[in-house]
Amino acid sequence: MKLLFVAAFLAVAAAVPSSYKPEYKAPSYPAPSYTAPKYPTPSYPSPAYPTPAYPAPAYKKDNKYDDITITSQSDERNLDGSSQWR
Repeated sequence: MKLLFVAAFLAVAAAVPSSYKPEYKAPSYPAPSYTAPKYPTPSYPSPAYPTPAYPAPAYKKDNKYDDITITSQSDERNLDGSSQWR
């Protein structure tokens, strides 16, 4: 079987014409020479954003309750369309 495969491969390789065209080479063009655009320099007032007229609010966290830690969670969806969440 291997000999048949090798013989078929060699027959195909021998039947291929050897007069292929050389590899295609893409034409090369000179780089375009464009002048760089000249944009006007933007003028912004100094400073760009004025300071606010009032101070930032200082919020204090309400600590009359302890933080809650979640220890387990369950979400059950049944085939009959009912569900239960705990």
